Amino acid sequence: MINNCSKHPLNVKGYDSIDVLAEEISKLNYFSNRKLYKKLAEIYKAQAEEDYKRGRKQLSSNLEKLAKAFESVVKETEKVCKSCAKHLQNPYKNSE
Repeated sequence: MINNCSKHPLNVKGYDSIDVLAEEISKLNYFSNRKLYKKLAEIYKAQAEEDYKRGRKQLSSNLEKLAKAFESVVKETEKVCKSCAKHLQNPYKNSE
């Protein structure tokens, strides 16, 4: 089996490793984290739909599960945001 993941980079530009990227993300405002996780859920759901159209049913199903997992993370992050609401302002309040 050929490992052809060349269109999927191993790291994000500007970050030498996933560990460094994770550290930077963890420093973000919780509202920013929520927005990130929500966007990832949307992206994986769209990828699932595209792979389903291409006949990649197993991949599509797993991406759909991943999207739902991120939706759960969004809900948990919303709880964190609510518990910090008196200390943090939602910078996205007008755009959500």
